[in-house]
Order: sequence, then C-alpha cells, then structure tokens
Amino acid sequence: SRGVEMVYPSVDFVVSRLSSGKKQTLFLGIDPTGPTLHLGHVIILKKLRDFQKMGHQVILLIGDFTGMIGDPTDKTATRKKLTRAEVLKNARLYKAQASRFLSFSGSNKAVLRYNSEWLSAMRFDEVLELASNITGDQLMKRDMFAKRAEEGKSTYLHELLYPLLQGYDSVAMDVDGEIGGNDQTFNMLVGRDLLKKLKHKEKFVIAMKLLTDTSGKKMGKTEGNIVAMTDTSTEMYGKVMSWTDGMIVRGFELCTDVSVAEVIEIEKAL
Repeated sequence: SRGVEMVYPSVDFVVSRLSSGKKQTLFLGIDPTGPTLHLGHVIILKKLRDFQKMGHQVILLIGDFTGMIGDPTDKTATRKKLTRAEVLKNARLYKAQASRFLSFSGSNKAVLRYNSEWLSAMRFDEVLELASNITGDQLMKRDMFAKRAEEGKSTYLHELLYPLLQGYDSVAMDVDGEIGGNDQTFNMLVGRDLLKKLKHKEKFVIAMKLLTDTSGKKMGKTEGNIVAMTDTSTEMYGKVMSWTDGMIVRGFELCTDVSVAEVIEIEKAL
C-alpha cells in the first residue's frame, strides 16, 4: 500500500492473486521521450523491485514504438513526434539505470522488452480490429481531450490511438498486472479492458502516487524540474534541498525506505 494511489479492480483481488502461490507477471512501461530516467521513475521501480523480491516476474517495457507517437496524458498540446533513432538514443541508459533497482540477472531476473516487437508488426486490418474494442466516446472523455475541445485546440487521431496501442502491450505480453504513475491510469485500464475482451483474463493495475512540485505539476521531463539519474550527487542534493516543506513527507514516503512509522513522526514534527 505504500505510495499507492489506487488499485484496480480492488485491493482484495490483488491480495488474492499474490496469496495464490502462483508466480505473477507484471510490468512497467516507459516511453523514452528523454535521455535519462529520473526520480519519478524511481518511485515505480522501487515498487516493482518489491514484487521481484517476492519472487514474481517483472518486465521493464521500453515504449520504443509508442514513444514515437508521444503520450498525450496531461498535455494541453500535441507532443512533438520523435524518430525511431531519437527514441532508441534516449533509451540507451535506461536498462543500466533501472538495474540500480531491478536485477537483470540471477534465477528470477527482470526482463527487458520493447513494444516495437509487436506494434511494428501489426497490419492495418489488425489495428482496425483492435480499435473495434474501444469507442470514440471512451477516448474523448479523457480530461485532456475535453479541455482541448473547450479551448478550441486540436486533438489528432494518432493521439486518440495512443491509449489503444499502449493498452495492447498488456495483451501482447499476456501479463497479470501493470504498475505505473496515477497519470497513466486511463492507459493502464485500457490495457485491462483489452486483456479481458481478447484473452478473458483479469489484469490488476497499481497506480502510484506522483511526486508533485508546489504548483501541483508532476516532476517530469516535460516540466523541466526533474531530479535526473544522470545528475551529480551535488546537483541532486541541491534540487531536493529546494523542495518546499510541503513536499518533504511525500518525498520520504515515495522516494525512501524510511519506515512508515518514522515518516509519520516526521510529519508530526513538521
């Protein structure tokens, strides 16, 4: 439960799965839209590490195909599209950085995959067939698209297709669960719906809390306020020391292994 915002379909469902004695397969997908992982990714990698330590199979999925489209989540304007070369260049350090948390060797090693493996191979008739599993109304209900419509801004068709393609990752890998930031909830639930319709399988989704700045924006590449894993220790220290007091408790909860009891005491002291 630590750092978790929501669990789908329910906490009881996930507890039942984890208590079944059956090895579960779950994944974290990251689009390589920037050249380094950062503290926001660390929050989710730490949680994924917990599942690996419990003996479950974990997958780090690089969205080298979806990264070329650009996730429209929380974006008030269309993202700049990236070339395959740009995407692969951005992803160059990801495995090495993720290996600070996940083990890619040993008896229960983490697996690295790329979603171009299946998305690049899809024929157009297969895309159309996949698209028949989700309605336009479902997609247009997303907050960002509705907001754009109100503001007279355009939403392009490739942006509407993005959740469908990301959702198909769950089907292609036939997973039991997915973990991501709570800003990815819509995309992760599309994957849950597709897996249920196409393979009659229930996928659980764990949506993690986000580390936000004082304006409420998540700390990320686009916002330019990230603590990057390529930063020096001095740079990391300086950035964290610039956080406001209001960010300290969540920082302890999400980014450290300090006990919950101690975090509660810190919150009381503040």
